[in-house]
Amino acid sequence: MVGDFKMPLIVLDRSSRQKINKDIQDLNSSLDMDLMDLYRILHRKTTNYTFCSLSQGTYSKINHIIGPKTILNLCKRTKIL
Repeated sequence: MVGDFKMPLIVLDRSSRQKINKDIQDLNSSLDMDLMDLYRILHRKTTNYTFCSLSQGTYSKINHIIGPKTILNLCKRTKIL
């Protein structure tokens, strides 16, 4: 499942390093335990962003590649363009 979820999933996915709000916590808890953000697993410390809020002066990664843990070994690479 690839898409624009309109929110970062972890603190590393936002430039302002603000706390993760309740909506994000709800999304994370609603994901099945066998699903993960495949991009984040392959790029644990990378801070690439897909959204810029000029009014707030922040950047976020709000697009995610969500998939089952079982296909992680099939993922050769992921990249944000």
